[in-house]
Amino acid sequence: MRIDSIVLIAAVVGFGMAASGCGTGHDVSIAQTIDAFASAGPPASARPAARSAARSKTGDWLSLASEPLMGDFDKPIGAEEGDEDAPTNAATTQPTHWSKRRGPAYKGDWLHSFGRDAKELPATMWDDAKATFTSPVAWVGLGAAGISGIVINASGSDNRVADHYTKNGHQLNGFWDMVGDVGGNPGLHFAVAGAMYFSTIEMEDSRHYEISKALINALAVNGLTTVALKGIVRTRSPNGDPWGWPSGHTSSTFTLATVMHEAYGPWVGVPLFLFASYVGYERIDARNHDFSDVISGALMGVAIGHAVMQNHKPKILGFEVIPWGNPSSGSVGLALSRQW
Repeated sequence: MRIDSIVLIAAVVGFGMAASGCGTGHDVSIAQTIDAFASAGPPASARPAARSAARSKTGDWLSLASEPLMGDFDKPIGAEEGDEDAPTNAATTQPTHWSKRRGPAYKGDWLHSFGRDAKELPATMWDDAKATFTSPVAWVGLGAAGISGIVINASGSDNRVADHYTKNGHQLNGFWDMVGDVGGNPGLHFAVAGAMYFSTIEMEDSRHYEISKALINALAVNGLTTVALKGIVRTRSPNGDPWGWPSGHTSSTFTLATVMHEAYGPWVGVPLFLFASYVGYERIDARNHDFSDVISGALMGVAIGHAVMQNHKPKILGFEVIPWGNPSSGSVGLALSRQW
């Protein structure tokens, strides 16, 4: 019998005997058990070395049993101890959960950070969608979008706008029509958000990185909501398109404007809101949408953009963390805020 087998059997049997006393009322140590089994193996001259090796092996087995099981699974495949060619980058460790993380998942490794974000995208989008459709403020905005569309159409406003363009024709020339069409295209908005994301993940700019992720999710939630409503309502636009209400160009542009306004303030937000309004006007002037389509799209974009941005702000126990200052004393700090 090989000494390794003797050591393994001795460790197992000795552990059980030490725990139970073998029913004799006397404690039997693991070392004594090893000595008993080792005496049947190597010659007497080799017994001291065998005993020492056995005790060492037993200690290794016991220490290995006490290690967390998942520790082995966190190692990259093919990596052995002392293997200089094994991967050693930060991606071999488990990052903080996305709901508690600010900034890229892996510092100094944008590629693995991107992979982690792509893997977490369905979960983060679902979280933002839930936040949007459970937010009282968002429900007010979405309800206003639906009601305004019904009221404007029922009041005959859409028909009056259509009559105006029938008599007077388009007010914008081809160039300005293209500016509104291209500038309001949701595909362009996703491209802008993607460029912002990749630049900030490379620079490890945590603040702007988080804003870019919020913008991507807000545009996605708005796009899916807009397409779903178009498919359900199925109203015809002036150009004969059966996917009329609400205006996707308008809702996407107002989503972009709302997110950027809440992230960077009025110096960025106000020009974007003005451009979003121009996009809505261009949709009507080009006769791609009715007046009610554009108004509903604008209200939807504001509601969804606001709800997603609120969901991405840091929170402690459900409270929003906001900057705080006391003008009288000049002191500054952080405050917790919550809407009831």
